[in-house]
Amino acid sequence: MKKSIVFILFMSIFFSCYNNNEEELYGPVSCDLSSVTYSLDVSPIINASCATSGCHVAGGTAPGNFANFNEFKAKVDNGTFENRVLIQQNMPPNSQLSDCEMQTLQAWLDNGALNN
Repeated sequence: MKKSIVFILFMSIFFSCYNNNEEELYGPVSCDLSSVTYSLDVSPIINASCATSGCHVAGGTAPGNFANFNEFKAKVDNGTFENRVLIQQNMPPNSQLSDCEMQTLQAWLDNGALNN
C-alpha cells in the first residue's frame, strides 16, 4: 500500500507541471505579414503587452502612454521601442512576446510605422 501511494504521489508531481507554449507544442506558427496594420495587428499586441494597468498608460510608471498613438509613435520614432522590444527583448518585463508578435511589430516598423 505504501509503495502505491509513493508511486501515485511521484507520478502526480512528475506529470502535473505542464508549461508549454503554442510554438513549442505545434512548431512555428505561420505569421501572415503581407499587410500588417496598426489597428488590426499592432494595437492588439501593444494593448495586451504594453498599455496595461500601471505601465504604459496614463498615470502608469513607464514613460509614455501607449494607449495614445502619438505618444507611442514618439517612442517608435526615437528608436527606444524597437531597441527595448525587438533588440534587447527586455520589454515587456513580465512576459515574452511570441515570435509572430515580434515579426509583426518588425514588419510594421519596416513599413513606416503608419497609423493605419
